[in-house]
Amino acid sequence: MRVTFFGPPGSGKGTQAERISEYYGLEHLSTGVLLREEIRSGSELGEIIRDTVESGRLVGDDIVNREVFGRIADVEDFLLDGYPRNIAQASDLDGYLDDLGRPLSGAVFIQVPDEEVIRRLTGRLVCACADGTRHSSGFEEGDICPECGNAFVRRIDDNREVVDNRLRQYHSLTAGLEDYYRGRLLSVDGMGSVEEVFRKLREALRPWA
Repeated sequence: MRVTFFGPPGSGKGTQAERISEYYGLEHLSTGVLLREEIRSGSELGEIIRDTVESGRLVGDDIVNREVFGRIADVEDFLLDGYPRNIAQASDLDGYLDDLGRPLSGAVFIQVPDEEVIRRLTGRLVCACADGTRHSSGFEEGDICPECGNAFVRRIDDNREVVDNRLRQYHSLTAGLEDYYRGRLLSVDGMGSVEEVFRKLREALRPWA
């Protein structure tokens, strides 16, 4: 199975992608993690990515494509988390995989209303666990994570202004993806508990397993 998960920021793509990848034995590739790794490397490219992310803009297609293609070149079964973000990326991905003789099985759209996205992102905290992507549960900013010993903090790109900008760009850039993937698209309601959404995804993906 080779699938991509897409949906608005804060829709739970990362959490569900990890669980689905483990459940089906897929290589989980998160573009967010790949880009954060580049930022932490201190490279010139990493600094460009940092400035882009902190301003609320999306990283350019050429950079994202290079990061993703380099990771899936030798992988048979994978789940792409948060990529592609627009039709150009989707077309580039299809072309790359077709050349490899390993076409994409399809795309999964996790649907979450904008109001819920704003509530989730402006209220979440993260620590250094799991590449800085582990969300707090019952903690407040400054509390110490019991797993890694670092303080929970609010990510710089989780303020209301940046979140609003990310949502506007998301809707603008991904508006055509549902039509692009028509015939190989699964739409799943992203509202509910983690377990509830996980169950919905397993049921939706069963035909591709």
